[in-house]
Amino acid sequence: MESAELSKEELLEINRVQSVQIEQLKFEIAQLKKAIFGSKSERFVPAVSEKQGELFEDQNVETSPEQEKEEDGKRKKKKRKGEQPVRKKIPAHLPREVVWIEPEEDTSQMTKIGSCESEKLEIKPAQIYVRKTVRPKYIDGKGKFHIAPLDDPFPKSNVGPSLAADIAVKKYVDHSPVHRQAKILKRDQIDISRSTLLNFIALGYKKLKPLYEILSRTILEANYLQADESSIPVLTRDHPGSTLKGCMLIKVAPNKRLCVFDYIKTKEKVNILEALAGFSGHLQVDGNVSYETKGKEEQVTLMHCLVHSRRKFKEAMDYDKERAEHVLVQLQKIYDIERKLVKEKLTVDQIKTKRQELSIPILEELKEWLKENLHPNLPGNPMQTAIKYMLKRWDGLTEYTTDGNLRPDNNLIENQIRPLALGRKNYMFGGSHQGARYAAMYYSFFSTCQLNGINPLTWLTEVYKRIDDHPINKLKELLPLKENGF
Repeated sequence: MESAELSKEELLEINRVQSVQIEQLKFEIAQLKKAIFGSKSERFVPAVSEKQGELFEDQNVETSPEQEKEEDGKRKKKKRKGEQPVRKKIPAHLPREVVWIEPEEDTSQMTKIGSCESEKLEIKPAQIYVRKTVRPKYIDGKGKFHIAPLDDPFPKSNVGPSLAADIAVKKYVDHSPVHRQAKILKRDQIDISRSTLLNFIALGYKKLKPLYEILSRTILEANYLQADESSIPVLTRDHPGSTLKGCMLIKVAPNKRLCVFDYIKTKEKVNILEALAGFSGHLQVDGNVSYETKGKEEQVTLMHCLVHSRRKFKEAMDYDKERAEHVLVQLQKIYDIERKLVKEKLTVDQIKTKRQELSIPILEELKEWLKENLHPNLPGNPMQTAIKYMLKRWDGLTEYTTDGNLRPDNNLIENQIRPLALGRKNYMFGGSHQGARYAAMYYSFFSTCQLNGINPLTWLTEVYKRIDDHPINKLKELLPLKENGF
């Protein structure tokens, strides 16, 4: 037999390699099952929490009278069994409709001593109404006609700016496809076809495109930018009967509260670099190697996302729980520090000082541990992959400690991508490259509204009314920013 010709050492080596391969395959199967059937949560709870007490405490431990009083005080503050939860107050800004209910008895001879009041939230279905504009015509003594100009953003149409804005908000914020909107309108006996609703998305794009170009230029002027890509299926003539895997490049300027979706068609490096042309400063990205070319530019400092690196160790928990958990615990300490910094509302300089004092020692200790546990000669496995990933990007992962304006991760940008992911599930694909560009523009404005706490419907309705008459050199005043009065 062929195996009889192999030495004992060679057979042991073959067995070792095959054992590693088996473990790797078992891990991959577990990951596939988790992706299909498991929870998507990345929450990590260590096996023994520092805040968790022992289940059976030592009964012989003596307590001082002061400690007993303190414990009694804590018990008194505990919620009583059966106590009703406190209901949140109804917002004061909502209009009130007062209904008086008098007793059935004759109260004319009675003395009123007070009243009992209760408030309930109610809703009136959205009402579509007709705004009729009348412009009288006049003729002067010289036979010249006079009529007031009509400020109408959508002439030759029976849809006004508020309804046009509502169509876009429902599609890109509420993820309601236009065919569904057409059915909802038809319930109220308003027959507007799907093609007509789509036409208002296109008309809005033409009106807002100059403002979108200003937003795209403005965000590149920031000195701190986060970038990430997300796919979007697109129907094209080049792929009849199927969809092209298109790509949105999302850019967020956290300190400027700006967001831009840029439809770049594909994830090719040339497209990514073109969308980031002209930017200088800190650029925070995931592990996509296409950004490394941008990071080599003299005026660009490439940062990486701590959450993306953490995710690798979370995945490795099924392969090497003990070591993966060690890294996750250290990263949990880092984020505990970040939460405290936010809670304390410190200045930028104070944040930097605290990070240097508290976070850097933890990070340096973690780096040494990673180096000690890196075994490049071993066959690839999830734990080694996670360690290599983190060490390779170490400088970019820890750059956030040098400036209080920077963040340890790009979670903010992932929150802005979420509407695109939800929209994909509802309308499934872009109808064309142009349709994907429409989506990019509307998502940009509505995400910027969200970052600034601005109602997108109110903003878009107002912009539709003003943009035609607004000076072209002052269009920046219409961006959805608090300082612009929105």
